[in-house]
Amino acid sequence: MKAKLTVLIKLTIVGLIGVAVAIWTQWLSGDPAHPKFPPGPVIFIAVAAIVAMEIRRWWTPLIGALIALLVTSGWFALLPRNVLRLSHPGSVGKFAAGIFAGTLPQIAALLFTDIAGLAATIQNYRRMEKASDSAKGACRLFGGLFVFMGILAIVSGTQIEKYHNLMQLIWGGLALAGSFISSKVAGRFCIGYGIFYLTLAILGLLLGNPSMNRAWFIGPMLLHTGDHIFHLVLGSIFLSMGLLSGRAQNDGQVEYVPI
Repeated sequence: MKAKLTVLIKLTIVGLIGVAVAIWTQWLSGDPAHPKFPPGPVIFIAVAAIVAMEIRRWWTPLIGALIALLVTSGWFALLPRNVLRLSHPGSVGKFAAGIFAGTLPQIAALLFTDIAGLAATIQNYRRMEKASDSAKGACRLFGGLFVFMGILAIVSGTQIEKYHNLMQLIWGGLALAGSFISSKVAGRFCIGYGIFYLTLAILGLLLGNPSMNRAWFIGPMLLHTGDHIFHLVLGSIFLSMGLLSGRAQNDGQVEYVPI
């Protein structure tokens, strides 16, 4: 059954395009942070097109929400620099007005897309998908994404926190494995995954050094504000999917609508 292009999906698409325009505005203004043509906007436009064309899949808005959440986490990880760009735009060069005009809409569009994309996903899910399969879907989607991004980061030589990337790879692999065993296993994994990441996020926000962007060492791994926020959102999503899946299995009253 084909889903409608709902208002929430349209808002997600608008938010993705808004992020792309904001980044291009900074680049065209001579922002030193973007010395070359930024590929990010092209990715956001491509994701917006995917969300628009693949509306029959309940989870496609989640792709937009996820990429926005990742960039939002990166934005907050560089919070001191970005606050300086907003509060003292003259410090970034002679094209300060244009840079300011791109930086503020960027974070606004990112937060807007985060909310709209997640809301659209929940709305689609309630309409189109069997609730007992939510845990499997979450494990496959997030697990595949983490494994793909982790391997891509290693192959491309991107400067990343290697222990954090290793943790994501391990969790991603376990999530994929759990999704192919059974709905019950996937549901329990989602609950455990959610509790782990929520705990990690809360401890990071509480114990992180406030003068160093909430920097927190957990063993050899270094996490910052952006990581804590991303873990908070990720943990909430997984815990919700796990609890929803368990409730559906117990009630057995959710109607399945094929897609």
